[in-house]
Amino acid sequence: MAKRNYLVEGLSGAGKSSVYEELIRRGCKAISTDRTWAYHADPDTGLPGGPIYHDTLMWDQQKAVSELESPEPELLFVCGSSRNRDRFLPYFTKIFNLRIDNDTMRRRLQKRTDDDWPLGQEGVELMLRLNRSDEKPAGAIDVDATQPLNQVVDELLRLAN
Repeated sequence: MAKRNYLVEGLSGAGKSSVYEELIRRGCKAISTDRTWAYHADPDTGLPGGPIYHDTLMWDQQKAVSELESPEPELLFVCGSSRNRDRFLPYFTKIFNLRIDNDTMRRRLQKRTDDDWPLGQEGVELMLRLNRSDEKPAGAIDVDATQPLNQVVDELLRLAN
């Protein structure tokens, strides 16, 4: 297992993908789960396929565990979230929850195209409701993701060290 695995999670629009790209730009080892581990699953069976809803995104167990148990790198940031996220939480040294206010979330999600946000306005309203619920994994550390990206990443790196 990597000596330190950190999960950077949050709702849609919180900035996980932007954080991933900035971590890579800074030379950190990071994974975007949407790009490497994720698939949409049937909500009833958990098998690949089915409609695209906010809660149908799953992480591929084999891919995720393989990378999370790898002895290299010493420090790994995993950026993303999924319906089956909780089963992987024991692999993480710390969990960071990117938090944004509803106005920021609405603005960010409404800028997206149909290609990267197929859930439309109904999905935006759902994300806003979920954001108000403030649900997150136990022990997750909130990070204010309304700050400029460089400050968000600086804070994550400070908290990781």
